[in-house]
Order: sequence, then C-alpha cells, then structure tokens
Amino acid sequence: MLLAIDINNKNTNLGVFDEDKIITKFSIMTDRNRSTEEVKLILKLILKDRNIMLEDIDDIILSTVVPELYQNYEIISINLIGKKPKIISAGVKTGLNIKCESPRDVGSDRIIRAVAATNKYKDNLIIISASSITTIDYINAKKEFLGGLIFPGVNLLQKSLVRESSKLPQVEIKSCKDILGNNTEKAIQSGIYFGYKNAVSGVINEIFKKHSLNKKNTQILTTGIYANLLDNNEFEFVEEEMLGLEGLKIIYDLNKNKAS
Repeated sequence: MLLAIDINNKNTNLGVFDEDKIITKFSIMTDRNRSTEEVKLILKLILKDRNIMLEDIDDIILSTVVPELYQNYEIISINLIGKKPKIISAGVKTGLNIKCESPRDVGSDRIIRAVAATNKYKDNLIIISASSITTIDYINAKKEFLGGLIFPGVNLLQKSLVRESSKLPQVEIKSCKDILGNNTEKAIQSGIYFGYKNAVSGVINEIFKKHSLNKKNTQILTTGIYANLLDNNEFEFVEEEMLGLEGLKIIYDLNKNKAS
C-alpha cells in the first residue's frame, strides 16, 4: 500500500492506495507547532480506525508547500514504515512539460494537481485551487504547463478586513443570493463572495482570450475547501477534490523503479 500526503498551508490531505484504488482518505489541520510525536500518534489512530495496518504500508510519498514540515514528516515516515518518504522535488518524473521561467520554483501542490488532471482529461485545462491561497493554472492539450496566478483565498481576504479595520467583525464565509448586504455582516459576506467569485471568473475570461480557448475544448476543474463558492452561470466547473492525492499516486508509479 501507498500512503500519499499532500501538505497545504491550511490542511494536510492523506490517502491510502491499494494498487490503483484509494481505499481511504482524510484530512488534518496543517499545524507548524504540532510535534512529530503528536502527528505520528494522530496518523496511527486514524489509520487504525480505518483498519489500515502500518505493516501493510510499503511507501509514503509527500508533497509539501510548507518547507519547515518536511523534516518532521521525514521523521514520521521513518518511525511509521522504517524509511524516508519519496518527495516531489526537482528531478522527479511528472510527465508534464513545465514551460515556466524557473520550473523548479513551481509549487509541488500545483504540479501534482496538473499531473492528475492531464491524466484524466485530454482537453486544455484550467485548474482552480480555492483554498487559503488561490491558484489558477493553465495546461494546454499538449500537457504543457504554461503558468498561472496566485492570490489570496477568501479567508485571507476576510482576515485583512478585520486586521486593517477597527469595527469590522469576523463573518461566516458563504454563498450569497443578494449582492447588496443590508447590514454590516451581510455587506462583508457579499463583498467577499461576489468579489472572489467574479475575480476568478474574470481571470478565466482573460485566459480564454489570451489562448483562444472555448468551452468545447477546455475543462475547468476546481478543488479546495472554497470550491463551492465558485459556481456561476458563465462557466461549467467540474469539482475534483482528490486531484492532489491522485497526482501523487501517478508520480509515485512513474518513479517507483528509481533509486530512493
């Protein structure tokens, strides 16, 4: 079995694969202050609860956008299965042609999602990760990763409002029916929701224009905890919540015969 670990800024997603089938998946909070012993215990308990025995896990593959947690998870991997995890880093086969100024600098989270998407779809692809950090990436039908955009997620937008003002409260982040809020709380909710949703739609429109795309030859995929906020009448979105884990499995298979 393979344990795939996708560490993002807010959440860490984990999945166990038996051959090509994912048999369980779960998420824990990404906490830079949590000790390796605590994380190890949490993983052991969750896996035990899912009837996954540690002796059945042959390998661990890891992607992280939080570099300071790499060493922690290396220790955890050694403690759990007796060897280091396989890491998404420079030199790892992905099957992608990364057409960026510095391919080494492209985040591993963006790479693993693109790998999964290009193995599932043959069209041009726009991948939106709507998490604490929002990324929008474009991969053409030739599997060329042409770059993307990175900007704040909705929770960061809210935090900046609260931090930079004296009277604005924290609000529940949710979809809104009316664009005009008739009190402060609803005005903030509407501002965040419509501002975020329309910013994403605007970016998609710009990518369509720049690369002469149309709705017939382009798939727009969404993932992340705020993907539900993106639905609109202009574009059809396909939610793919497991892109990161699926990409890790594909990359593992591409590289499993390489020396660790």
